[in-house]
Amino acid sequence: MKRNLFWIVALVAVVFSFSLVGNFAWALKNVCPRCGLVVENLDLTNCPRCGKTINKCLICGTVNPIKNDNCSKCNASLAESRIKGTIASETRKDLKLSESPRARIEIELEQIKQKAGKDGLTAEQGARQVELLTAMGWWSEVNAVADDFTTRFPKAEETADVAANRVIALRHMGFLALEDQDIEEAKKFLNKGLSIDPNDRATKNLLKKIAETK
Repeated sequence: MKRNLFWIVALVAVVFSFSLVGNFAWALKNVCPRCGLVVENLDLTNCPRCGKTINKCLICGTVNPIKNDNCSKCNASLAESRIKGTIASETRKDLKLSESPRARIEIELEQIKQKAGKDGLTAEQGARQVELLTAMGWWSEVNAVADDFTTRFPKAEETADVAANRVIALRHMGFLALEDQDIEEAKKFLNKGLSIDPNDRATKNLLKKIAETK
């Protein structure tokens, strides 16, 4: 009886392990998620056995060759789309997969980076970078990119918007420095923000609180 139980448990373990391997295999770019065929021609877009589209970007909808690791249109990672592609479309819709605002911002930032690397950064692109980084709350990057924008495009029409976002970033950086009890660093960030916008009340209030704690 014990021996039979041992073999049953062993068999279940083997089946379970094969199931895990199968799930991982479906995340591979050259394995069809529908029929499991290993596709050797990586220039194809569909499974030659069952016709399943294998490498479709779920963010912009572009059908890519199987060999692609990133979408040829929006540069999003296709590994995530391949995994999500195994989930029923109704379920994806209910869970709102591929609709994360953060994911879309990261994609747009990467697109700007690629365009700038190819044709050079424009003032419009630089300002958009600052806007997107501000939306992400990446304050150090906002400050750095906005500073670079000011140097590159001192007379651009987007200067005021970039400056406003930089003030926000410097204020947040000052507040974070205060949380770390680094008073001098906080004052440096806040005073820089105030030099950009002398009328920013929030920055003035933080500097006032610092002065009152002495």
